[in-house]
Amino acid sequence: MTDVPSIPLNFRTRLQWKPFLLLTLVGILLYQLMTLQRTEGSDFEPLRQGNVWHYLKMLFGYYYLFELVSVLIFVRLTLWYVDVLKLHNLEPSLGAVVRYELLFLPLFLVSILVFGPITNTLRYLVLFYPNYEWTAYFPEYFFTGRMYANYLLPFLIVGYGFVNINLFLDYNAYQQQQLNRLRNQSPTGTLTGLVTPAYPTHIDASDAEGETRIPVAGIWYVEVENKSYMAYTTGRTYQLRKTLSELEAELNPAQFFRINRSVLLNLAYLKNFSFWENDKYILRLTDNKTEFVIQRTRLKELKERIGSEPAH
Repeated sequence: MTDVPSIPLNFRTRLQWKPFLLLTLVGILLYQLMTLQRTEGSDFEPLRQGNVWHYLKMLFGYYYLFELVSVLIFVRLTLWYVDVLKLHNLEPSLGAVVRYELLFLPLFLVSILVFGPITNTLRYLVLFYPNYEWTAYFPEYFFTGRMYANYLLPFLIVGYGFVNINLFLDYNAYQQQQLNRLRNQSPTGTLTGLVTPAYPTHIDASDAEGETRIPVAGIWYVEVENKSYMAYTTGRTYQLRKTLSELEAELNPAQFFRINRSVLLNLAYLKNFSFWENDKYILRLTDNKTEFVIQRTRLKELKERIGSEPAH
């Protein structure tokens, strides 16, 4: 039976601080547009009165600074949700994408109940320091159904913006990977008359001594650590500028395999693999000390890549 191809999913956070800032601002402005319907006046009232400075101070001091906390909490919840549901691959079909999008809707609806009280309480504590009174906190800063409704539409936009920016980048990396595979499989080494570009033999990296270029063949594996992409070689570790999805698309697929969301493995250093527990397997490298856990679904692709059976 022919395997259905899948798009490796990689939720980027380290390289997306600019989209985060922009999405947060868009969400706030959308909420302020909704206040135009209020009979007691909208958030744009200072602008109507020509007080631009007061509006900017309210926009960035009252809203933007604190809602960045909401976004940070939301991102952490999303990464946890992805790991729990094991959303590491996606079939490139319309139905699969629609199901994938719908899977995030419960997260977006519930996450407001998590970061909403935290953000608004933090806003109250900062703005009213040190004179705290219950009458000042309730009901203006107490999380209510009205406050949930105010968050709902802006954070649906922020949430789906975050998810789909990542999906778009992953799809582009997947398309590039498929193109590289087609070129690699072509008997003449060409595709539509174009000469196949060689896979890179060196990549840019850096360590404590500065910038350098390291040979691809010498990389044992690349792993995400504290939002940094680290390449492990014999005796040395380097930081890379590119994400795992970008590396997976550029490097030779016959040599490098994505075993999970965090690790891209050089198959030349794979020693063996064996069953561990709960549909999980242990991969062992040739240094006899480095091990990784891989899911059964990924192991199936790995076995086809290297043409062997797991050790028992």
